[in-house]
Amino acid sequence: MDIDTLEDLAKELKSDENENALELFKEYAKINKIDEEELEQILSKKYDCFKCESCDKFYCYDEYSFFDEKCIYCCDTDTEDEDY
Repeated sequence: MDIDTLEDLAKELKSDENENALELFKEYAKINKIDEEELEQILSKKYDCFKCESCDKFYCYDEYSFFDEKCIYCCDTDTEDEDY
């Protein structure tokens, strides 16, 4: 897929078929000379694309916990680990 816009990048990052989302994110930031943290903020605010700090995958708003800065799947795993 050609990634010409930030919207294209966000769609590709959130795609379940993309196994190299973090590498794609870093490459886009490097090629376009954008700080990774700034790119992450732009994607979250404008394109509903949030990076999980735990598994380094990208999710939409419904699958992300702002409090934990993790996807709901990693949050669920953390909760299960605490029960033991």
